[in-house]
Amino acid sequence: MTVVTAVVALQLAGGFQPLELMTLDYWFRLRPPEAADSRIVVVTIDESDFNEIGRYPIPDQQLADVLSKIKQQKPRVIGIDIYRNLPIEPGHKALRQVYATTPNLIGVEKTLSGANLPSVDPPPILRDRGQIAASDLVIDFDGKVRRNLLSLRVNPIWGKQERTIETLGTRLGLEYLKREGVKPVQRGNGFELGKTRLEPLQPNSGGYVRGDTGGFQVLSNFRNLQGQFTSVSFTDVLNDRVPAQLMRDRIVLLGSIAESLNDRFFTPYSSAAKLTAAGVEIHADFASQLISAALDNRPILRSVSDWVEAIWLLLWLGVGTVLGAQLRSVRRMITYMIGIVLAGVLSVYGLFLGGWWIPIVTPLVGFGAIVVATRGYLMWESLARSHDTLQDYARTLEQKVQERTQALTEQNVELMRAKQEAEAADRAKTAFLANVNHELRTPLSIILSSSELMSYDKALTPKQKERLGLINQSVEHLLDLINGVLELAKLEAKAETVEIEEIALKPLLYSLIEMFESQAIEKCLSLSISCTNDVPDWIETDERKIRQVLINLLTNALKFTNEGSIALRVFPVKSSLLRFEVEDTGIGIADYEIQTLFKPFTQTESGRKSGKGTGLGLSISQQLLQLLGTRLQVRSMPNVGTLFWFELPIAPTIASEADLIY
Repeated sequence: MTVVTAVVALQLAGGFQPLELMTLDYWFRLRPPEAADSRIVVVTIDESDFNEIGRYPIPDQQLADVLSKIKQQKPRVIGIDIYRNLPIEPGHKALRQVYATTPNLIGVEKTLSGANLPSVDPPPILRDRGQIAASDLVIDFDGKVRRNLLSLRVNPIWGKQERTIETLGTRLGLEYLKREGVKPVQRGNGFELGKTRLEPLQPNSGGYVRGDTGGFQVLSNFRNLQGQFTSVSFTDVLNDRVPAQLMRDRIVLLGSIAESLNDRFFTPYSSAAKLTAAGVEIHADFASQLISAALDNRPILRSVSDWVEAIWLLLWLGVGTVLGAQLRSVRRMITYMIGIVLAGVLSVYGLFLGGWWIPIVTPLVGFGAIVVATRGYLMWESLARSHDTLQDYARTLEQKVQERTQALTEQNVELMRAKQEAEAADRAKTAFLANVNHELRTPLSIILSSSELMSYDKALTPKQKERLGLINQSVEHLLDLINGVLELAKLEAKAETVEIEEIALKPLLYSLIEMFESQAIEKCLSLSISCTNDVPDWIETDERKIRQVLINLLTNALKFTNEGSIALRVFPVKSSLLRFEVEDTGIGIADYEIQTLFKPFTQTESGRKSGKGTGLGLSISQQLLQLLGTRLQVRSMPNVGTLFWFELPIAPTIASEADLIY
């Protein structure tokens, strides 16, 4: 009951009015645009017209010429949304002549709400002939036009009685309908107009709360503000640049859309400041709404009665109460809430498309609040009931904690024992591999040396030499595999340590080039080293690991490069970061193979076809570099070449005097 009272009180106080109006604006922007009303033509005046005419205000002569040209096209009615109560020479006499000879011409006056006198008088001749309308618009508290002011009552400066004056859009629409044989017929406090009925807006209609409903107002069901009207410029009409039959039997409105005149207004379509509508466009839309409602049965936007709104709100509150009380699962409750909210919003939007404005924000807020409140109350009751149970459970909780602690202690002991056994197994594996390495290396070395000696025998046939080559290749492959497996085992067992020392970098690099120079010459490859001048002579790092990584990279480059060049480059990236690159022009690596390139025992397709390598070199190199705080990276293109590089954090140092002498 507290939630219901709070929601109703907030609604009656107008707390939800801004949100309801924002929702109405969103419905307008969401609605598909309608086709332009071909019964209306707008003659616009903007800055380009002022520039072409050469002055502002526009002289009476040009205005008279344009009205005459419009009149020649025989429109059904002409509306002028321009204040012209004083002469602007030259041409005032000509303009008066047009006023006097155009019975279907409607001028405007500005009437201040609540004042006894108009703020801007109409042209006197049109006033005397009864050919005037009000240009006033109803603007909501947030500065937007959402209501049509059909007519208002004012005290004129002549006569003794109040008079009712229609607004420009209303007057133009009624004049058009008069030619169709449609006239307003009063029924109660409203009017019947063709196929529609016009009821005056009430202070609490729709989302409004105690709104100012002076005059005869209806909710505006905008038609063409988004799709725009058929329009031509003032100077185009003046210079005969419009089709001859464009305005025939239509409503023609003449008015300014210039930003400089500040005759622009916010509407539901104004999601940004630049999306404002000119006053002449709003009056044109009002006229279009009346004509479409009377002739085409297009609905005028209406609201339901207060008691229907009350039932609508109570329905949402009742559904929220049932939902919060019946559903125990939070997930199911949220699912149902989302479904109900979507159904309600879609229903309200559907009714809006049919011409009805039903408040939705207040019911949604009330629905959500009552669900949460009901659910919270039930949870509080449940917590109260479970409080006693928790007290009973607390008495045995300490004992259970002790039992659990004892179990965890025993489990930790078992885990520690298992860890020690696993570490012992790793050490045993490493020792076993080391022993196997020692036992296999000796006979393999003998086989290798023996096959090399036999290869010097000139009596060997080519077939025998080929078989000796296969033996050498197989033995070297086995030795590489043994070394790789042993190194990988040390890395996995965390037996590999980092030994930082001062090393002479450039001699290390040149020694590597010398090591592989003969192999490069044998394959007719260009092997080069590039070491920039700003590379330090001495650095602190682990020489053995850097040497092994570079050997692995150069070995791979030689294996898979049959022509072209291999380059070893070293240059600083930052003062504490040194980049090593090995680039070749070999067979390259496919993109899909790079993802698994650094996994143990994984070879590329080209490596498998060549029968060279074990698939361990790159994996070992990656793990060695990770120990040094960096990682190996690769970029490759098949049949173009491959670039491997890593950026090594280094601490440059100055060699000792003894080292420099050496």
